[in-house]
Amino acid sequence: MRTDLLLSEDYDLIDLGTEWSEGESDQQHVELLMISNKADWKEFPFVGFGARRRLNGIFNKNKIIREIRVELENDGYTNYTLDLKENLEDLTITI
Repeated sequence: MRTDLLLSEDYDLIDLGTEWSEGESDQQHVELLMISNKADWKEFPFVGFGARRRLNGIFNKNKIIREIRVELENDGYTNYTLDLKENLEDLTITI
């Protein structure tokens, strides 16, 4: 279990007045990993799945699952559940 600063649904830091909200952040890390494109993170330019740009692309379930697994495992996640149904909007990843 990883802990980090927590973000709101709009990806802003949650400000508690005198401090930032901190807590379990695995799901948040995975969500950011999925929506980030390659080169979005200057320090780690090869990280990111780019789900938003893939929504209107060709849907190849096996290729997408493989790419998601590579991203998750490169980020250190080995124990997770991945469920992909008809399209990327039906993607569920549970850590």
